[in-house]
Amino acid sequence: MAKSTAVGRMPVSDPAEWIEWAAQHHAETLATRPEVMILAARYGDGHLRAAKAIGLKLLLLQPTLNVGILDYYQFVNPVLDSAIRWAYLSSVRFAPSAWKRFYTATQRIDPESPTQQFLNRIGIESFYEAIRDEPPKVIVSTYPTAAGVVSTLKRQGRLEALNYVVMTDYSIHSQWIHKYVDLYFVGGEDMKVALVERGVPSERILVSGIPVDSRFEQPVNEEAVRKSLGIGQEPVLLFMGGSYMPINEFSYVLSQIDKVTVPHVTVVVAGREENRRQVAMAYQKRATHPMVVLGYVNNVHELMGISALLISKAGGLTTTEALCRGVPMLIYRPIPGQEDANAMYVVRHGAGLLAKDHDDVSEMITHLLSHPWELKAMARQARELGHPRAAQVIAGKIQDALASGAHAH
Repeated sequence: MAKSTAVGRMPVSDPAEWIEWAAQHHAETLATRPEVMILAARYGDGHLRAAKAIGLKLLLLQPTLNVGILDYYQFVNPVLDSAIRWAYLSSVRFAPSAWKRFYTATQRIDPESPTQQFLNRIGIESFYEAIRDEPPKVIVSTYPTAAGVVSTLKRQGRLEALNYVVMTDYSIHSQWIHKYVDLYFVGGEDMKVALVERGVPSERILVSGIPVDSRFEQPVNEEAVRKSLGIGQEPVLLFMGGSYMPINEFSYVLSQIDKVTVPHVTVVVAGREENRRQVAMAYQKRATHPMVVLGYVNNVHELMGISALLISKAGGLTTTEALCRGVPMLIYRPIPGQEDANAMYVVRHGAGLLAKDHDDVSEMITHLLSHPWELKAMARQARELGHPRAAQVIAGKIQDALASGAHAH
């Protein structure tokens, strides 16, 4: 594709197509000199999904706006990036207690501490070199490292762009909190209160919700979705194990769901990992209740739209999607740290339950399916917490800032 000199970005007529293209072409997107740069990271896909949701809404509001979506870690030394990624993925998968200790130890770390200052400078010179000649007007970070780097550059007087931060979990952690942030977008009132307690001025915090795909705003044709899956009118249990759930636990949860005696159908989303799908397919053959096994899907909004209950971990985006759809959650083995906090947020507000051990899964599901009025009450609470228009709200604030020529703090 040739660069569009008229609007400074690739000449793709479909905004959704442009967003997908930009997220996959780092150097080419950077070369367009985006006016609005959205920085994500591929540690899980939630940060990137949030970034895409915001970017798409921006282009729908203002089609000629030059928007770029970039993986911040593309600016980081590949060896360091690989080391950080390996340490993170290994700890959350195989040593969750170690990850919890690190998360807890740094949750209230002093912003001026050597550890935080190191984190705030990861990739900083490479990033600054890339944007120095034509810096963006607004930088939006959906990952904390990027937010810290931008804040550091502003503190050093090397960058004047507005620094907007979109927090993608329901917890407050020091890695998100930086002096030179112009506006925080948060998932709920609880988070605003917690940020104010940590010294962030109230006027710099907006309860927008966490941004999700706009399809979570749209109604679902339940009959058509059920027909496409070949299922009847039984209550649907949607099981999304997440890529970080060990395969033995994934298999065990399947067995626990099938132990439920109340009639139901289970829809399993195995994701991109073929071994996970094979485990589910093998279990499907001996399951007592109907079971549908899917691999990677792009219609989670529809699957949630027909579900009575979601059995899952507690990733920020998955949790938010469930809340937007009004689907109660049964949370199993959240990753210690941020997912623990997400789980507590859902449970505290009556939108879900947390299974403390293996046997809780079948017992809790059986209870809920046997007491449908409890499920309905939880669904109402979920909808109360959901902000399906979060991306629209955030995009609107960015557009207003550009139109008014707002200046950074």
